[in-house]
Amino acid sequence: MTTTAIPSQTTNGHAVDTAPAPAPTEVPTSLSASPALLGFPAFAIAALSLALFLTGFNQTTIPSTLAAPLPIMIIASGLLFASAAWAIRRNEGVMASMFGLFGTFWLSFSVLVLGLLNNWFGKLPEPAQRGAQANFLLLWFVTMVVMTFATLRLQKVYTLLFVLIDFSLITLFAAVSIARPGAGGDPFILHPGVVALFVMPVVGMYLFASAVNSALGGKPFPMGKPFKR
Repeated sequence: MTTTAIPSQTTNGHAVDTAPAPAPTEVPTSLSASPALLGFPAFAIAALSLALFLTGFNQTTIPSTLAAPLPIMIIASGLLFASAAWAIRRNEGVMASMFGLFGTFWLSFSVLVLGLLNNWFGKLPEPAQRGAQANFLLLWFVTMVVMTFATLRLQKVYTLLFVLIDFSLITLFAAVSIARPGAGGDPFILHPGVVALFVMPVVGMYLFASAVNSALGGKPFPMGKPFKR
């Protein structure tokens, strides 16, 4: 049995190669982009800005100290929403939920602070303002506790991050609730929460560095085995 070769096409007497074009080379999964490259540094810088504000770093007056953290928190919330949309496009629902919640927290916190400073919600006396802050912190504490239990099937570093968030929220809630009039918060309760706020950016940057290393072809950093399988 013989085969017949398919003649090549010619144009003006010159042969034209009809061989199929080579398939495009796939990008390895380890080099694919991840929303963690944007979301975790945005989360970390927002948490650090809040921690510095609560410690009174370079503080002179309340409005001037808010001039630095509030723009950072607002822009960070936008980056976190973009990261959530990015995660949705990659079918990473849990990551999208985390970044979406983080972005909503920072944006709502910024609106609360700006609203109280500029009387957007009416000219509220100090007890009413303190009550609004306490309710805000308590509601977010409950939300983040639920998210903490949901992360038990993820690697331990994610659960650790949410435990730090829970601790900071409940201590800030307690500090605001029992503080004496005119004070920013009870210092004995406020300080442990601020310490947790300083640790949160470290964990966030660790996750960011792991994502960068993975995106450049390396291995992700150790994250710990899940608490629940």
